[in-house]
Amino acid sequence: MATTTLVELHPLEIQYNSETSNPLTLASVPSRENSTPPAGALLSTSSANNTTTILSKSRAIVVITQLIGLQLFSSFCNGIIVVGLPTITSTLQLEAGLLLWPTSVYYLTAGSCLMLAGSITDVIGTRPMILAATILLVTSALGCGLARNGGELIAFRGLQGISSAMAVPASVSIISASVEYGRPRNLGFACLGFSAPLGFLLGLVLGGVFVDSVGWRPAFYIAAATTSGLCAIGFWVLPHNPEPRSPRMIMEQLASDIDWVGTLVLSTGLTTLSYVLA
Repeated sequence: MATTTLVELHPLEIQYNSETSNPLTLASVPSRENSTPPAGALLSTSSANNTTTILSKSRAIVVITQLIGLQLFSSFCNGIIVVGLPTITSTLQLEAGLLLWPTSVYYLTAGSCLMLAGSITDVIGTRPMILAATILLVTSALGCGLARNGGELIAFRGLQGISSAMAVPASVSIISASVEYGRPRNLGFACLGFSAPLGFLLGLVLGGVFVDSVGWRPAFYIAAATTSGLCAIGFWVLPHNPEPRSPRMIMEQLASDIDWVGTLVLSTGLTTLSYVLA
């Protein structure tokens, strides 16, 4: 019976000694096949590089609910403005040339600031952006309810549009990165997309009830109070940034990673065009 002998060949490396001018110093170099790390090492390396944390089912439901509520009450205020505009115009003595601005300024600022808000979210993280958008929505909704003239109402409505622009890219990023892939993530996106038209519909219905009974201002107060509760929930459930950075590093990235000139030119051009067409 024949036997097979396995011979392992190792390449030779020639090292040159510059001090003695002796070029022949031979050393054996192990083959590349033998330098492969064990499977356990590969597993630990892969786990170390994976910084995305998938939320548990219960926490993911609470997070998605908080994001849905933020979009819902932002659109809820739009419904209040639409159905209550005749009464609001009479109360605030709004000029005829400004009748469309309480509604249109929201979409103007939301569209103009969307790209800039997405760029800033990539730098500072999703949690700070969502919390800032929630606080801004609370402030603007309360300001709309306390507005004394048409100019103040239009200004606070513009802030509501900015809060919506801040919330949309951060909400999409949280669901994409922190919710389990498959049906849970698909349901999260579906609910997030459905929250805006649902909030607008509720604003039309409940806003009409408020306008005919206690007035349009309490409708904004309810939106501000409910959004305050969502803000408290956000501080508790929103996922933290897996790679915390110092404020100095964040400021450096904000200065270098964002095309401020191009973004401001685009936003200004879009705002000017919309103003001229209006």
